[in-house]
Amino acid sequence: MKRLSKTLVLSLVLLMMVGAVAMATTLRTTITATPESLDPAVTSGENDWKVAVNLYDFLVYPSFEDASPEASVAASWDVSDDSLTWTFYLNEGVTFHDGSELTASDVKFSMDRMIGIGEGYAYFFADRVAETRVVDDYTVVFELSEPFGPFLVTLYRLAIVNEDLVMANLEDGMYGDYGDYGKGYLLTSDAGSGPYTASDFRIRNYVQMSKYDNYWQGVSETAPDVVIANEVLDAATTKMMMGSDEIDLAHGRQEMTTLNSLAQMDDVGVAFFPEMSVNFFMINTKKAPTDDIHFRRAMAYATDYSAMMAIYPDSPRALGPVPSHVFGYADDLVGYEYNLELARQELALSPYADQLSQYPIDVSYIQGNGDTAKLCLQFAANMAQIGITANLVEKPWVLFCNQEETIETSPHVTNLFANCSYPEAGAILELKYASWTVGGWNQNEWLQDSEFDAMITEALVTVDADARAALYSSMQYHLVDELCPSIYTFVSVLKAAYRSDVFSWPAGEGSPHAIAEFNFNYRFFEMI
Repeated sequence: MKRLSKTLVLSLVLLMMVGAVAMATTLRTTITATPESLDPAVTSGENDWKVAVNLYDFLVYPSFEDASPEASVAASWDVSDDSLTWTFYLNEGVTFHDGSELTASDVKFSMDRMIGIGEGYAYFFADRVAETRVVDDYTVVFELSEPFGPFLVTLYRLAIVNEDLVMANLEDGMYGDYGDYGKGYLLTSDAGSGPYTASDFRIRNYVQMSKYDNYWQGVSETAPDVVIANEVLDAATTKMMMGSDEIDLAHGRQEMTTLNSLAQMDDVGVAFFPEMSVNFFMINTKKAPTDDIHFRRAMAYATDYSAMMAIYPDSPRALGPVPSHVFGYADDLVGYEYNLELARQELALSPYADQLSQYPIDVSYIQGNGDTAKLCLQFAANMAQIGITANLVEKPWVLFCNQEETIETSPHVTNLFANCSYPEAGAILELKYASWTVGGWNQNEWLQDSEFDAMITEALVTVDADARAALYSSMQYHLVDELCPSIYTFVSVLKAAYRSDVFSWPAGEGSPHAIAEFNFNYRFFEMI
């Protein structure tokens, strides 16, 4: 009888264990490209930060409604009267994924490391943060070299890494005593304190994250236990996987025909959320024939904006580089309109007007990035109307980025979506046009305009918000009216198809986050 009881008890325990395993939930998503690295100090792309917001914490966190700063790792903060000294008071008991406590020393290390590496969003802080000081375990001070108006909101991009873990995994490298600064280790591992840990990562294949049960802010039991994000570009594969219940959330860069097919499936909803992002045709201003302002203006007038917006329905027209709902937008900006007569007039003023056959232009776009191929086909057709030949080249994300390293390898025109990385016009203006942000995916224009550089510098050191907004407006007029370095088509609206019978999320219920990547912080998802 005792033996039977022991057997019965053992069976019940096994059943309970199996039940617990069975209850573990997995959310399966797709992305247009996996990150090239999990290191938050070297990345700045949309997909990179969809992952980073889950693996890492930040001193302050953008609110859902308007992306204004809310307390996070920092419980509070204050700033000196001259706006040069920022003091942050940290929450106690924040732990990294290895169980060690996050302290002010980790914050200092993270800032010093980002500036030292000089990649990703380092340009926010390089030459602006003169020193980071540790007062005690829970107090850290940033001393700025000059006022920096949007400093607080740029901290959304300072992911706090585990100093001890990174230092224990140094390899040989170019950073002196810091070797490779942990870049090799963080290529495929995380050193964060966020709600999820990186449990498996295969570049250009998938990234898998697992819930961190000891997360200091808590993670709901209904949040997914595991998230697997697969790189899927092909429309047929996406439809097949959604139809056969192999994915629960398809990325928001689908072609409209694919999105419409997904929306017709049982229990599939579509979440719409506007981004702080514009679709750009970025024009190389240093390479013939697009180095000529009249040639660029001719292209801008020859672009059929209504046709472009029809390819991306529900997307508002963009008159310049800043979305209309972002702080610092120039309200009375006029922009360009589709006018072939004005296009031909401008082209006639170009020194290349009589040599168009000798100057075809290359137009590059990203493979698998929604309907951007159709945008480029429309662009080529528009250019043909004024005698300009446009040759289209589709490139995978990595090769698209690599081509932007020099003026010579950058094509005449590229197409992509560029986001405001913090909720101000200055974010996208600096990213797209400052001389210190050339050489990456973000600036095919190679603008290098000293007048613009002086304007953006003045704006960013301006603490008064209204005065800063006025300076942002002046820059937009300078760009659109005097330089025409880009063609601005529309403001991006992401449309993500998801299985409403599998999970719910704020974006799917009409409450999207103001910054697009933060919609994919999976601790706010609820599995059904």
